[in-house]
Amino acid sequence: MHTEQQIRPGRSFFQGSSFFSAKPALVAAMSIAAALFCFIGVGQSSGSGRERAVPKAHQNVLAQDMPTAASLFQKALDLDYYTQHPIGYINDDHLPGYLGITTVHTGQEFQNLNLIAKGDGVLDFAAYQFPEFNNFNRWAAHLDDARDSQAYNKALDSLWQSIDACIGTQLDRTNPDMKPYLQLVTSVGRKKACWWEGDIAPYGFEGLVLNLGNGLVKAGQVDAARVMYANARYAANYDTWPYRDVLETIAASDLNARAALYAPGANSKNAPPLNVPNRSCVYCHATVPEPGAR
Repeated sequence: MHTEQQIRPGRSFFQGSSFFSAKPALVAAMSIAAALFCFIGVGQSSGSGRERAVPKAHQNVLAQDMPTAASLFQKALDLDYYTQHPIGYINDDHLPGYLGITTVHTGQEFQNLNLIAKGDGVLDFAAYQFPEFNNFNRWAAHLDDARDSQAYNKALDSLWQSIDACIGTQLDRTNPDMKPYLQLVTSVGRKKACWWEGDIAPYGFEGLVLNLGNGLVKAGQVDAARVMYANARYAANYDTWPYRDVLETIAASDLNARAALYAPGANSKNAPPLNVPNRSCVYCHATVPEPGAR
């Protein structure tokens, strides 16, 4: 049984861990990069399409910080993969995913196709190393791409691949009910990233379901999306998820009308975001409700 930790502002994921004692330089680089990554993610994911719900002056700051975040993740990755460690040390294969998505977002910000391609290559490696987790980063890197684009369809398929890796088989794409696989829920090992018993991202399952449901709506696969949204209720901690209202409001809406907002030729400014606006990493990691929430 794990001991749940509250994720609050100012609290480090690494406090009190042997990992922090063993590699303080790695943790420092990773912590700074992760903070920038989540901050940048707010700007990357708060708008519709490529439009952002942040002031232009802040966009300029974000554009400056993205290359910094990418370089810090590269430093953390180099320390993690290519320096000596104590016996028993386990490499952190989250890092290639963080580096890849930050590199892609930097390329998107500066319209640098070569940098986007470089980031996509890192993400492909990351998904190979840790498919349960890093396929989500492959999705997040391109979730705002046009729904008929090759990049978007690969991103959406990455979410399916994440679930497939979690359950050890291919989930039915037309009726993706996850009830038959609930006996696989675990709080240990890499597959804890799939479910709701991990202490760092206790609502990772709900966050994945929300993203895949929204991604399927964007792709016009409304019936499959309804089944996917319903999966969230299987989580033992669903009732305490601070952002369940977001999922429930979307699931109860006219999903066909919502899907039409992403169609070719539609005004991208009207297309709803595919995650929780302005919350980036928080909606999987938060363990306290928003002020005033029920």
